[in-house]
Amino acid sequence: MIYILSLLPILILVVLSLARGVKVAVMVGWAATTVLFFYWGAGGSQYLAALGVSLLTTLNILLIVLGAVFLYNIMAQTEMITQISHSLDGLHPSKEIRFFLLALGLSAFFEGVAGFGTPGAIVPLILMAIGFSAVLSVSVVLLFDGMVALFGAVGTPILIGLQVPLGLSAEEVNAIGIIAALMIALAGVPMLLLVFRMVAKEHGPLEHKKKVLVLYAFFAIPFCVFAWLVPELATILGALTMLGLSVLYLGRGKSKIDLKPWLPYGVLALLLLLPKLWEPLRMWIGWELVFPEMFGTAIRGAIRPLGSPFLPFVVVGLGVAYFKKSKSLYLSGPLKKMGDVFVVLFPSVAIAQLMIYSGETQPSMVRYIAEMMSAMGQAYVVVAPFVGVMGTFITGSTTISNVVFGASQSETAMSLNIAPTTILALQLTGASIGNAICLFNIIAAASVANIKDYRTILSNNMLPTLLAALLVGLLGMGWLVLGN
Repeated sequence: MIYILSLLPILILVVLSLARGVKVAVMVGWAATTVLFFYWGAGGSQYLAALGVSLLTTLNILLIVLGAVFLYNIMAQTEMITQISHSLDGLHPSKEIRFFLLALGLSAFFEGVAGFGTPGAIVPLILMAIGFSAVLSVSVVLLFDGMVALFGAVGTPILIGLQVPLGLSAEEVNAIGIIAALMIALAGVPMLLLVFRMVAKEHGPLEHKKKVLVLYAFFAIPFCVFAWLVPELATILGALTMLGLSVLYLGRGKSKIDLKPWLPYGVLALLLLLPKLWEPLRMWIGWELVFPEMFGTAIRGAIRPLGSPFLPFVVVGLGVAYFKKSKSLYLSGPLKKMGDVFVVLFPSVAIAQLMIYSGETQPSMVRYIAEMMSAMGQAYVVVAPFVGVMGTFITGSTTISNVVFGASQSETAMSLNIAPTTILALQLTGASIGNAICLFNIIAAASVANIKDYRTILSNNMLPTLLAALLVGLLGMGWLVLGN
């Protein structure tokens, strides 16, 4: 019975989100998780501390949304978004080609540069500018982000999520990285075919599927190579390689691309990347506002106000406003949006934190879930990616999914006499894929794109996500068979 109860918040979120909408699901889920939290034996101080951590997490996400909307509004009002929508006309006449190039290439680029859900805050707006609907743009970007979030910003999910807490060697990290990259690259092909169907449903039959598959290969192959050589930089180097090869392939060396309207996003990328390249700056912006032992518990809350993408968004937005002589900063819209987002986002974050911190007198809900999954014997290999997906769905982060479930995945692998590196690669891959259906990402990206119907995005992405996780699990089983 305790195992079923530990799964109840997740079941409520999924079922009610699809049936009644995300707002209803998170409110009912928060109420149910609160009851379960106290049933688990946790006290009032523990509850308040978990809500404190939830508030800090929500604030961090809201700052990203605010910064992204602020920059976009400035660029839209100064007609730079309109210029972006026409800047690639000379590269290829097909909007279809430009859509997939930008959706995959820029999602990978901004994921590798910044993480933090940044692709969902930027790329859908650019796709909307070239004529695609907001729902389709957000859905596709989140699916592609799920394919490229393996290494996040500078390898954080594998280095901070797995290597540090599990004490893995450099060789083990390399093995996990290359296995995960190969699996996600292979699983990405059927996911791409499902995206084809999604785009065709809105815009009619696609005419350039083969060329899009070539563009995908321009990313997937270098991505796997870099995952072996420099996993922390695999995503951004794979994205840059793809964009460079795509320009040569599509333009045949004759295309003219107007890069001027892209300059603000280029500066943004530089500001986001600079701390990763310059250690003194990274240490300076890494300053944390820490709340130790919140409400007298062992729970620690923290936020890095300078480390958020919020400041780069604001700096670039102010720069655009200055050079374009904008008469207004257009702040009323973004600030109103923050209130609307908070009502949905905070309860969803609270559910995750309550599940994680419910273990005051016994194992937490998430620990019971991991224990239940581990009772499946050799079939666990197929299930392992779903644990990663579930971790990201609950926590909203590839890295935190790895932190929460990495240890139990490793212990289960050893108890079943399976190579831990393989199971951890499946955990990492599933955690990455889970970004496509993570409510935090959906709410944040949809809010930036001015979408109130979160349910449609979850419905669009649920089947591709689950099929990709199943394929990864089957690939993992095949990997083990070949290894033996």
